[in-house]
Amino acid sequence: MTPVYIKVEKVRQKKSVTKAHIARYCSKSAAWYQDISNGRRTLKVEALQKIAEALDVPVGLFLKMK
Repeated sequence: MTPVYIKVEKVRQKKSVTKAHIARYCSKSAAWYQDISNGRRTLKVEALQKIAEALDVPVGLFLKMK
């Protein structure tokens, strides 16, 4: 099973959205998102919802994507 943070990164890269944009959208620091994108920080449901909004995708995409 692919970790959620890897799925998020694949979508982010495909949509050409910067890490800084996601961090700003979530009202967090760039280091916060960097830790998430590297799997060093646990991704909470609330944060995943905000990230999905920033990427303009349904949050369920990260839970069922292969």
